[in-house]
Amino acid sequence: MTKKRTSPNAFSPQEVRLLEQLREHPEMMERVQSILELARSEAGPLKTADEVEGLLIEEMRRLGHATMSQWAIGAEERVSTELTSRDPTVRSRRKKTLKWWCVFGLVAVRERIWRSSTQSYLRPLPQQVGVTARGRSRRLERVLTDFGCEHSFIRAAQSVREHYGFEMGASAVRAATLGQAQRARARLQEEYRQSFRQLPAVGAEHVIAEADGTMICSVEPGPRKGRRPREWKEMRLVAAQALGRATTVYAATFGSVDETGRRWGHCARAAGWGLNSQIHGVGDGADWIRLQSREVFRDQGSFLCDFFHVSEYLGAAALRCRASQADRWRRTQQQRLRRGAVPLVMAALEEHLEPLGTPEEEAPVRNGHRYLSNRLDCLDYPRALRLGLPIGSGMIESGHRHVLHARLKKAGAAWLQDHADQIAHLRVLRANRQWESLWN
Repeated sequence: MTKKRTSPNAFSPQEVRLLEQLREHPEMMERVQSILELARSEAGPLKTADEVEGLLIEEMRRLGHATMSQWAIGAEERVSTELTSRDPTVRSRRKKTLKWWCVFGLVAVRERIWRSSTQSYLRPLPQQVGVTARGRSRRLERVLTDFGCEHSFIRAAQSVREHYGFEMGASAVRAATLGQAQRARARLQEEYRQSFRQLPAVGAEHVIAEADGTMICSVEPGPRKGRRPREWKEMRLVAAQALGRATTVYAATFGSVDETGRRWGHCARAAGWGLNSQIHGVGDGADWIRLQSREVFRDQGSFLCDFFHVSEYLGAAALRCRASQADRWRRTQQQRLRRGAVPLVMAALEEHLEPLGTPEEEAPVRNGHRYLSNRLDCLDYPRALRLGLPIGSGMIESGHRHVLHARLKKAGAAWLQDHADQIAHLRVLRANRQWESLWN
């Protein structure tokens, strides 16, 4: 008996099953056919790669929406069947449309509302499939937060339309972003409540620690109609980085100086602070920064005044000390500071001190002399240069720009203080490469 040959055009069981499934969902079959037609490129004028990419994106969006809709219908059927099998007393009261948003747009499904002998209103579908009426999927929440923490909420809504093909109002972006920002703040605050002094025995040899404040425009809560009074409030940013590494750890707060110091300690520990480490603090010389550096890092820390901030004082004084060669005089004093000749710099300033009683704004030499004389223990530039440590606070200055200013100091922006604090924590979490942890 000879074995029958299988026809080369015969469908395999897997192919037959696929065809049956596509026939059950004609809308999805139409989308698949459109995608296959794009792939063939046989008929009509040849499209460019950009044209095919644009058409494919649109078809994938439609396929995604069709798939979500068909899945929702099937889920409703399954939930209803399981409910009636568990409790034969349940009866369907009526139907209601359940709607929620996902990255493919608005999904709507007619769900049955039930009643039983013990409950008059049963709506099991939303809880079973993990959605809320008029809510947003977790993936869409991530998209809205991603755009909303980088751009104004109006611009973020436009980005959703551009990249995902459907409209979301700015208020929805705002709600999603602030909701996730609140979660980010709670997550970071939980970390900050732990002690930062539990250090490993071995860490980075040198950790660079910098701190500075920036002013954020804020408004008081109240009706949004009319112009509300604005007030500038200081938000402090701290950062730490192990010498030779590219990863910087940030923290920000409107809180007290002590709270800022504690967060600075957490940043240093996350950056590699160990019992063997030396902490190299750099800042503009503000009292709160110097004091917190000593309080937090103690014997392991040293503090250096930002060389470029000192140079600003020298530049202003140079116009009085040697107006005809101001730049040359300033460079001479900078060279002296670099090699540790601080007494020579002080002497050069003392020669040209303005008379007592001169107004502050008209006494740049006296201002510079006072600034340096109050910080003589923070001018050890030769040591920093010898060890390859920075003498400027560029790390914290750039941190201000890309962590805080890029979102919180847009032109014309004014924030409720609590909202600004939430957004700052969200951006800190992203800058610290903890973004994924917010969604896992």
